[in-house]
Amino acid sequence: MGLSLFENSREINTNSAVMMVEDVLIALGHFVNDCRVEDPQAMKAWRVAKGSAQVSIQIVQRADHPHLRVTSAVMRLAPGAEASLRADLHADLLARNAELCGVAFAARGDQVLLVAERSTLDIDRSEVHELIRRVSDHADSVDNALVASYGGTLGGTP
Repeated sequence: MGLSLFENSREINTNSAVMMVEDVLIALGHFVNDCRVEDPQAMKAWRVAKGSAQVSIQIVQRADHPHLRVTSAVMRLAPGAEASLRADLHADLLARNAELCGVAFAARGDQVLLVAERSTLDIDRSEVHELIRRVSDHADSVDNALVASYGGTLGGTP
């Protein structure tokens, strides 16, 4: 009638992922208490800035295991932007995706996102660091150029 050490492995896995995210945020120079945010779509969430980019880090529930999801809203097209401008932007983003590793551009309405996601199963600290670094660095390096090319505004909150 003894309890197995691994009966609640999902909770242990989630807690481990939270500790790794917060450890990485500290290593990147952030104050964790200032980064924590409430997000009804996430089990845990943080928000940080890298230059002009705002980056959201979430532990989200998935059917198999929780996932670490890192996103940045790179830009927002002006409401009512012409269809040809949208088509040009989407073609540009797809071409850029072909050159990216471990991260991809996505669209949500008028917002352009940069997204990376991975299961927390067997994740280690270096992978957490790489996901956060990859999204934040790339978002900060392309956001101003995309706004300059296609108009609109910097993305704001993902």
